[in-house]
Amino acid sequence: MTIRGVLIEAAYRRLGKVSISPNGLDRILEKVKGVWRELPPSTSPGSVGAVDGSRNRKEFSGYVVYAVGAASVTFNGGKPSGIEIDADVDLLKPSEYSDSRLRILMGILEFKRALSILPKVSLLMLDGSVIGALIRPPSFYHEVSSNGEIRERMWKLFQELERIYSTDRINAKDFYNEIQEKFSGRDYAVAAGFLEYLEYLYTIYLLLKEVREKGKCLVAVSKKSDSRLHFLDTLLPDAAVLNFLNLPPGYIEPKYGKRVDEEKKFKYPGKFDDLLRTFEFTVSFVKLKDQVNKVEVLELPERNGSFEEVLGYLNFYSVSGYPYPLVEVHKSVKITSEDIEEVIRILKLKGITGREPLGE
Repeated sequence: MTIRGVLIEAAYRRLGKVSISPNGLDRILEKVKGVWRELPPSTSPGSVGAVDGSRNRKEFSGYVVYAVGAASVTFNGGKPSGIEIDADVDLLKPSEYSDSRLRILMGILEFKRALSILPKVSLLMLDGSVIGALIRPPSFYHEVSSNGEIRERMWKLFQELERIYSTDRINAKDFYNEIQEKFSGRDYAVAAGFLEYLEYLYTIYLLLKEVREKGKCLVAVSKKSDSRLHFLDTLLPDAAVLNFLNLPPGYIEPKYGKRVDEEKKFKYPGKFDDLLRTFEFTVSFVKLKDQVNKVEVLELPERNGSFEEVLGYLNFYSVSGYPYPLVEVHKSVKITSEDIEEVIRILKLKGITGREPLGE
């Protein structure tokens, strides 16, 4: 018998014994009904920019070949008016902490792309959660905290990075050779990753600061969310619970003034612990059609009713319950496994993955 046959037998034994339904569904429904609001009418937002990022990789023994990309699309009067794409391909060696580093490298490109198109639009849509992007520490962060030499040297390099900072590339890569002169092996991966992380935080800070100073509108839409802002269930996050309920299109009463550190207590490195705590968001769970998504809107003190305005804009662009600009930009930037294989072919890289004896 194959593993598939054994799994099928195991699944039949568990049939009727597993459930993902929240506890006390009727009680939760009554609670939600009291705070569920109708969507505002559709409103055309004028000029809109949408940004998304993508990453892919192939791991060889000792190193990783990666591709990261970020794209932006702009819309005017409901019609697409332009698309721009940035990308980077390279190696990560050694391969330690490559997952965290790739997420950060993609994020750098993504938020720099957002910075680049911000002057052209009045409303900026981001795929994913800004709060989530900030409160998720990299897996190597604990090693930075315990290594004073890495911390001190990378902060000095970051001061140089600030002076050459640009939105058209990943500036931390300019310092890889210098880092390699001081650190090797795992320490190199931690040091390079920490400098990348500082550039990542700095880029998000610049974006949020620019949005606030220019009076623009920034909205982030998450298809998946682990947030438990309303504590609807003891185990499942709010979005999962709300998707169980047969709710009409609408949104749950927003949480105003949510700082980026409230969902998870976390100390940012150095000056960012003060800088990033100055930004507040309005957060809600929104159902445009079939699926509940988490929506975050950067709060601007001088604007009133901005959250309801944004929901009107999202409603205007809703196609099958998701903002169409974000659908389009996702299609433009998705990096496939075939793309990675083409990159490897062009770079003429050879290596072993360790899966060859298994025919993979």
